[in-house]
Amino acid sequence: MKRKRKSTSCATQIGNKDDHIQEMGPFITDLPKSIIHMVLLKIPTRSILVCNCVCKTWHGLISDPEFVQLHFAQAEVFPMVRPLVPARVSRTLYFVEPEDSSGSFLKDSGAYDRYRKRSDFHMILFKCKIPLRNAEQYNVVNSCNGLLCLSDPFSNDPAVVCNPITGEFINLPKGSKPENEKISIDCGFGFSPRTNEYKVIRMFKQGTPRPNRVAEIHTLGAGSWKSVGSAPYLASKLAFTTYVKGVLYWFCNEWSSFTIISFDLDTEKLQSVPSPPFGREKCRNVVLGVLGDCICVCHTDDLKIKFWTLNDSGAQKLWRKNISIDTQDAGRWPYGSFKPMKYLQNGCLLMFNSHTNAFFYFHPRNHSPFIFLKLRGFKSDFEVFSHVPSFISLKDILVGKDVEVLNINSRCAGLKLLGETKALFLEEDIAELGSDFYSTDSCEDYED
Repeated sequence: MKRKRKSTSCATQIGNKDDHIQEMGPFITDLPKSIIHMVLLKIPTRSILVCNCVCKTWHGLISDPEFVQLHFAQAEVFPMVRPLVPARVSRTLYFVEPEDSSGSFLKDSGAYDRYRKRSDFHMILFKCKIPLRNAEQYNVVNSCNGLLCLSDPFSNDPAVVCNPITGEFINLPKGSKPENEKISIDCGFGFSPRTNEYKVIRMFKQGTPRPNRVAEIHTLGAGSWKSVGSAPYLASKLAFTTYVKGVLYWFCNEWSSFTIISFDLDTEKLQSVPSPPFGREKCRNVVLGVLGDCICVCHTDDLKIKFWTLNDSGAQKLWRKNISIDTQDAGRWPYGSFKPMKYLQNGCLLMFNSHTNAFFYFHPRNHSPFIFLKLRGFKSDFEVFSHVPSFISLKDILVGKDVEVLNINSRCAGLKLLGETKALFLEEDIAELGSDFYSTDSCEDYED
């Protein structure tokens, strides 16, 4: 039987249907670009990622440099979680972000039910091509302007810089090898406001019998590393790599004192920063972090948890004890270190306790009860670091054009690892801790 040709009336009907679709009205993409950008700025990052996958038009709007800068200017820092699975090193990161644009997990105690059980989106990081010895292992060095620096888990040598939101990453060139390959490398990643360049620094011991500390720096896009002189000789490994306003900070716990080392990315100079005036014999579990665009030191003693911030705007650097949390009457206060995450828009402080693998939320001024937030969704422990979501393209920040920018989404989008699609959520866990913990606002100033 021969197939009948479509009649003229049928073709006319199809044509009328197309005309009807065109007459339905304008699409959202017909709006001015500035209006669309304003709409996108009001929605969470994960919703923007969904829009980015709709079509080329939406992808072009979101990757537009104007929108990228607008989004980054208003983006807030929030926790990023990485599961520590005993059987393997997880390559999945989970970004914990409120579902609306308020930037707060809790506006008040009565509004918490809105966020009590919600799915947090997650993203796959470097699923296929990781230039490390074991493709399933890496360390997160630190975060800077929405970018992450990753290092080899054995030597801690920096190997990759990536944007976990866009999936872009670049491989870093090999630096000078330490004479003893078993020596661990200290490193950090940051941005120079003066030169508008992103830089990676690595420090290691070199020479015998009395080794010196050598420092090398790499500007993203350059083909090699360059020496920036010697680094301070320290007996212990540097920890808590932290970037704040053009400066990298590290914390070192030596035998007789606590030491803070800084590296100015503009001047490319290393120097020591005096620690806050707390006695070594009275404090433990010291953590370095960022609060309110200032470097912050959090430490605990037998009775209190104290938060110090460094004011370096003047000629003299001042340590200010912003918050002192009294735990003397707390019946079940957790042990371990407390990592400051951020101030929320309502003035509350969000911090993370490594011993309980939980977040704590409280207001340091109005003596409100502590809220204990447990992350549900997997049974393993996890590490937490602060991160600002960004759509900055690595192609726009490299100083040269000879570095290949790769993307995990181009070759690995169809692959899934076990457990990477499960939902995570934060919920209040009242049973873990009592509600009678109160904080005192101290605000004491000390000079270096």
